[in-house]
Amino acid sequence: MTPYVDFSYFLFLLYPLAVLAVLGVAGLLRRSLVLVVSVAILLFQYANPLGIDAPIGTGLGQLAFLGAYAAASTAIVLAYARIRSRRASQALFYAAVALVLSPLVVVKIVPLAHGVFRASPVGGAHPLAAVPAVIAPTATGFLDTFGFLGISYMTLRAIDAIIVLHDGLVTGAPRATDVASYLLFAPTISAGPIDRFHRFTTDLDALPRRPRDYLGDLEVGIHRIAQGFLYKFIIAYFIYRHALAPLAARSGFGAGVAYMYAFSLYLFFDFAGYSAFAIGVGRFFGVTVPENFNAPFVSRNFREMWDRWHISLSWWLRDHVYMRFMLNAARRRWFGGNRQRAHHVALLLTMSLMGCWHGLQPQYLIYGFYQGLMLVAYDVFERWNRRRRLVGDGPAARVASVLVTVHLFCFGLLIFSGWMFA
Repeated sequence: MTPYVDFSYFLFLLYPLAVLAVLGVAGLLRRSLVLVVSVAILLFQYANPLGIDAPIGTGLGQLAFLGAYAAASTAIVLAYARIRSRRASQALFYAAVALVLSPLVVVKIVPLAHGVFRASPVGGAHPLAAVPAVIAPTATGFLDTFGFLGISYMTLRAIDAIIVLHDGLVTGAPRATDVASYLLFAPTISAGPIDRFHRFTTDLDALPRRPRDYLGDLEVGIHRIAQGFLYKFIIAYFIYRHALAPLAARSGFGAGVAYMYAFSLYLFFDFAGYSAFAIGVGRFFGVTVPENFNAPFVSRNFREMWDRWHISLSWWLRDHVYMRFMLNAARRRWFGGNRQRAHHVALLLTMSLMGCWHGLQPQYLIYGFYQGLMLVAYDVFERWNRRRRLVGDGPAARVASVLVTVHLFCFGLLIFSGWMFA
């Protein structure tokens, strides 16, 4: 059973959410129950005893791998915390990151070697199954025996837990149940948003919440779930049915341009709807899942776009890849003290890794590099315009900036869709 892709999942979800609501209103929702209810949902979701919606992403094999990966990652995080408290070591830090990252690398590389990849759903699969496939593509046969739906997102959470321990944002050894709750948090298990360990445990520390405060959580949660239904099951479905699917069967430049905009809107409403579901369901657990979108199509440049689009991923990459690269470049003078050159290399590296994280097919690699290139191009233009003052800051300039940014970003999403490689 794949989360949030059809109504049967929500019928099942009514039961654990009702239990959480009763316990929360009664002031009995403890941090341990976050893990217990998450595990119960995942057992039902992956084992799928009712046989509902079980094409890809569920199964006992994947359930076993999910459990093994979560248990191993929890053990690695706890072991790193204990060893680091006695003796800090960069080698130990890199080893811990490599251990939790290695299964994801295998999941990405081995299917590439065998040429077995799951096709994008936009070409014919049911549109309501799109988010797990489009956002985190995987290999079908290989995933059935090694991997599980959501391994890309769980890996980033495990790495974040290690990094905050390394940086001292979390002191001492965390609770094993907190680490497990963070990794196995059911509302965000398969496609985010990507929470941070320090922020997540802060919410756990606030449990149990006062009944009045928890009622506020329920109100927000119900509102966001309703928003998810509007975005994913109405708007995204309408775009798919009446624009995306017909355009996929056409050829020519005009059809390609129309497909580009249709896919961009479809992807936004589908993924934003999924994120709204995750945020809304998370409120029933007493956890404030971070936002993932903030009106991205009004962005005036690519830097602003990545502060509005897939926010949890872009900020994760900014903090853990871009900032660390810049810090090391400055300390070791990799570019002779040329901060602008280091900045451009860091942007290309960060966004290229983002493309690799989505998958190793050509469209994802090119998509990541393209996004980095657009960020570099904007930085070069901004510096040039600051000296020449050719483009001002009036209403006409702002509208033109939004239009140029949206068109270029949509072209990047066309690359991402794989349409150009079909």
